[in-house]
Amino acid sequence: MRRTRPKPEATEAASPTPWRADAAPERASVAGTQLIGKAFALLDAIGAAPGLVTVPQLVKATGWPRATLYRILQAITAHGFVRFDPVAQGYTLGYRFLELAQNVWAAPDLAAVASVELQRLRDATGETAYLAVPSEASVVALGKFESPHDRRSSARLGVSKPMHCTSQGKAILAHLGAAEAARLLGPGPYERFTEHTITDPARLGAQLAVIRARGYAIDDEEIVLGTRCVGAAVLRGRDAVAAISVAGPAYRLTPERVEQLGPEIALAARNIGLKLRASGGAAGIASPNAHPHDDRAAFYGAHPSWDAAGRRLLWVDRLGPSLYATGETLEAWHPEPAAPIDALVAAPDGVRLALGGGLLRLQGDALAASGRAPAGLTALAAAPDGRLWSVCVTEAGSAIAPFEADRPSTPLLTLPGAASALAWSPGGDRLYVADRKRGTIHVVASATGRARLLARIPGGSGEPAGLAVDAEDRLWVALYDGWALARLDEDGDFERVVPLPVPRPTALAFGGPELSTLFVTTARIGLARDVQDNAPLSGRLLVVDAGVAGWASR
Repeated sequence: MRRTRPKPEATEAASPTPWRADAAPERASVAGTQLIGKAFALLDAIGAAPGLVTVPQLVKATGWPRATLYRILQAITAHGFVRFDPVAQGYTLGYRFLELAQNVWAAPDLAAVASVELQRLRDATGETAYLAVPSEASVVALGKFESPHDRRSSARLGVSKPMHCTSQGKAILAHLGAAEAARLLGPGPYERFTEHTITDPARLGAQLAVIRARGYAIDDEEIVLGTRCVGAAVLRGRDAVAAISVAGPAYRLTPERVEQLGPEIALAARNIGLKLRASGGAAGIASPNAHPHDDRAAFYGAHPSWDAAGRRLLWVDRLGPSLYATGETLEAWHPEPAAPIDALVAAPDGVRLALGGGLLRLQGDALAASGRAPAGLTALAAAPDGRLWSVCVTEAGSAIAPFEADRPSTPLLTLPGAASALAWSPGGDRLYVADRKRGTIHVVASATGRARLLARIPGGSGEPAGLAVDAEDRLWVALYDGWALARLDEDGDFERVVPLPVPRPTALAFGGPELSTLFVTTARIGLARDVQDNAPLSGRLLVVDAGVAGWASR
């Protein structure tokens, strides 16, 4: 049986229509509850009115005696559901509805988290930006930032719209299983609203596959003629918990412009999902507390590496420059020359430090020169077999190669850009490479040297500054200027987000007994004063209970 729905409201601004009490939604009556039913009917009538409603208007609209009206109005006003304006002598809905509305959605901070991205989209496009959540086979608008244009999309909050013909609904449907989508929509054909509405289930299914692949959906005048919109789903893990969209008249949102806006809206939706998880608003996303290891603060903490032989974590203040050891006692070295520290690694055959074009080796309690470092060295990492690997940035790009002091080695491959972090998988078959400025993470097959793009981190989520791999073969990323760490799944999507009390995590490493502790270095250089005031732990070494252990090279 085909579902029937009320026709959608016009999107463009229109002249106001006369208010009628019978325009409010009908409610089924229950025997013996006539007075309660009248109270709800009165709330519906007041809420449906375009402005203040006077008692004479309510008497005319309802046909009820004044005494009955006054008695009900007095009760619902006392509870805050209706407000009385003594100057205009009229009634309107009360603020109590705003309080209760915050509990309609299970994650109360969704609208607040989304507001920054919605406002940015409205300002960037000049069109109305919306937030909606799924409700069975419909989507319900929770928030919006309206376009400054006179002719604009003007859908009201709280209004339900069908999924099959809206960009928000189709974006959500694309992330549901085929069985769940079929359950929600029914067998079809679906209800037609305009000549462009897709009513055939097979045709809609084909479009959902395209939406899932490209990350955004388009409503091409499918629910209101003359209106186009483009939307994307907000994901919690793999589940679509909401959707955002930008809508406007078709003559401004041309097909070409809609295609250009699609990736931007998909990026905004991904940012909202990340922020929602980081705020703890999504169930099932752990947010373990990060606490400082000690009182030492660096200008730019970097290169943490677990020294298994010494049972201590080594890390540096890159700009200090200083080398710190965190074990049973706190130790520090100030290497010469006083140049930025480019790399540090604690390998099975010893600890190496690169700075000023030279290499130093930590021997006992002293640093000793041990050769020259290759030009452009930005990172060192120990493979599972104990061999060292390096990344060196040249004019040709980032050369990934076995590390050989004082002599060049043949690169496994060269990637474009300036890579700044390396991490090996526990099995040694994959090497992860991060380019912080490009926001990319590549995974390289060590046997063939072939690379593929694993993830492109959205700019609003931070920059991939550091990498570590846990014993479950999942990649962890330090999100510089993102106030968080992220654990990626095998597809490169955010699987878990750990919020941090500082904006600039620079690198991370597993260490401690059983390698069960995640250490995070951070930076405080370049932070604005207000950020420093709100992030006093910036520059400190942080300790995070990740709930998973790391692995060690042999």
